[in-house]
Amino acid sequence: MERKAYKIDHSNNNFKIYDPENKLKFTASWFLGFGKSTSEVYNLENKILFTIVKKFNFWKGQISYIILNKNKETLVLRANKKENNIFELELKDDLYEVQVHYSQKKSICKNGLKIAEINDGFLSSKEENTSNILLSSIADLELVFLLFTCLKTGETHQKSLIKSQKKLIPLQENWNS
Repeated sequence: MERKAYKIDHSNNNFKIYDPENKLKFTASWFLGFGKSTSEVYNLENKILFTIVKKFNFWKGQISYIILNKNKETLVLRANKKENNIFELELKDDLYEVQVHYSQKKSICKNGLKIAEINDGFLSSKEENTSNILLSSIADLELVFLLFTCLKTGETHQKSLIKSQKKLIPLQENWNS
């Protein structure tokens, strides 16, 4: 299986994902409204595909993202630990899991198999404010971009600040090799 590399450009609260030929695929933006962090993911015709609202449960210390798709169905991406380093989303018969690793990396798995790896390590990137994604199938691009946008919703610093690396998951395999 050949993996393809995609780029996400960060500009303030806006994201744009480009395919390997540098063609724009989707865009997203987040904003604060009525004390809530909200995102919208758009297709190339500038129509909203998803609306995301970030929620924080103070008592459990967990983050969740309420996602409304274009068919008005509600989905929930929820942290399954109080460390907020593993997030899960059930979609039809599939279970998606986002794992937050050391060095600003994230893995996205579908039913236990890794489908994408995201590197947000701007210091190691040649292009500032650009995230790199290795993706196993173009069919998963829209969902991977949605999950990425969820995690970036409400993030005020381009380079995220992590309180403790101990709470992050070790990266099991290096997809770059």
